[in-house]
Amino acid sequence: MDNFENSTGKSTDQTAPDPFDPATLRLSQNFASEVGVKKVLTQVPCHKPNRHDFVRVRPGNDWRLETAVFEDGISRDNYLVAAELIPDLAQEVRPVCLLCTMNKQGDFFFWPCKLPGEGGRSNAWHESAIEAARLAETKWTRVAANMNAGMYDAFEATGNFSEPAWPDLSLRDLLEKSFGNRRIDSFDHPVLKALRGEV
Repeated sequence: MDNFENSTGKSTDQTAPDPFDPATLRLSQNFASEVGVKKVLTQVPCHKPNRHDFVRVRPGNDWRLETAVFEDGISRDNYLVAAELIPDLAQEVRPVCLLCTMNKQGDFFFWPCKLPGEGGRSNAWHESAIEAARLAETKWTRVAANMNAGMYDAFEATGNFSEPAWPDLSLRDLLEKSFGNRRIDSFDHPVLKALRGEV
């Protein structure tokens, strides 16, 4: 027979599709929307912007918190400190403004911008960081330390980047995702015990 048919009645003289053909394997440009993929925010880091990242700061008082944090000098982790403990830890904590921040890659984090310390003392590092954060409320901004000048330099992006897609979470929920396991609410906290040399 010129056209052999198998038991299913289908012809076998047709070439099977190539399972490794790039054209059939390539994802479409809108793959994420087609399959309903949505990034889930499970943790929120707390750190300064990377010097190579362009960032935006979410404007408005509802998206910032002036508070005190303890920075572990070994792990570099920031801990949120309960208000009632701050007076007794004045030499160990630092006043900051936690700013809701996002880089161009869509990574969300809290930027702990240092505030003037005891007696309202400030310096060029603090002031230039705050000015850069203000610029980042409306412009994609890169922040880099200028060691010679003793301050931060701010660079505005010249590209036409889209607006950040902020998480659909309250400030309270974002704080929990950032400091849920890094909150000092007792003098018996392991970080404070280590600071006293007890562990």
